Amino acid sequence: MVKVALDALGGDFAPDVVIEGAVNAVNKNENLHVVLCGPEAEVKAKLEKLGYAGKGISVVDAPDPVAMDEHPVEVLKKKPHSGLVTCVALQKKGMVDASVSAGNSGAMMASCLMLLGRTTDKFSRPPIGCVIPTADRPIILVDAGANVDERAATLVDFAIAGSAFAETYFGYEKPKVGLLNMGEEEHKGPAVLQEAHQLLKSAPVNFIGNIEGETLIEGVADVVVTSGFTGNVVLKMLEGFYELHKKMFGVIDTPNGRRFDEMWDYRMTGGALLLGLNGTGIIAHGRSDALAIEKAVEVAAKYAEKGVSKNVNERLLAIKDEPSEAK
Repeated sequence: MVKVALDALGGDFAPDVVIEGAVNAVNKNENLHVVLCGPEAEVKAKLEKLGYAGKGISVVDAPDPVAMDEHPVEVLKKKPHSGLVTCVALQKKGMVDASVSAGNSGAMMASCLMLLGRTTDKFSRPPIGCVIPTADRPIILVDAGANVDERAATLVDFAIAGSAFAETYFGYEKPKVGLLNMGEEEHKGPAVLQEAHQLLKSAPVNFIGNIEGETLIEGVADVVVTSGFTGNVVLKMLEGFYELHKKMFGVIDTPNGRRFDEMWDYRMTGGALLLGLNGTGIIAHGRSDALAIEKAVEVAAKYAEKGVSKNVNERLLAIKDEPSEAK
């Protein structure tokens, strides 16, 4: 039995869609148990309204709401009984295997960092790793929004974390690492990207150089490294592209149309994984509907069951200790 803690008040449309998503997830997987963390009476009332009386969901009272604009550290200090912090605290105690929130992503990162701890002190800042589609196969984008003022050395750490994920989860051998920039030339872009390019050339990853926006979705790199600011903009642009496509063309009921929908519907990715931490923390989309929550819970359970965070951390440490000339 895999247990996933879910922040019942996380996201723009919580708690209704969160609770509905949890019910859908456990109804499809008898090996899954969801612990809903939120105002106990309200959560139980909504479960009753949905007609759910099974044993696949339990409720932990966590009455404090967390606004999307609250400072992450203040949430951790002043709202320990929020659903978001309670989820991570349960994981720290070993009572659940993974934590999911569609709420304040900064607070989720801070909670996981402070309560679960980072994999190693050699790793500067844990990034958000987000799986995105390309023309041929899925890749991972790091960072997707946890950090906004990275140094060049931090971007190298992101490359290592992304490579560890691509190897252990995707099974890609010597995953290709690309640095997202405004041009392929190594002297293009801000000074921090130029410095990162030089550091990546001698880092223990398979660095293929700078890549641009259009080559990102062509899949020329298995790991796309960027600042959290840029990564978050790219991620939301891709989501907006999918929404625009749906508005313009609707459902295209052809093999390619169904494949496109399956690839680009951001709800199906199940959220983003916090990398470089001693546990499984998933950030779901803030505007999540019930399907997105259901998928986030499913992905969290799969990551926990397969030991993805543990495997990534072990590989991350191994890469970090490799000599710089290793590729």
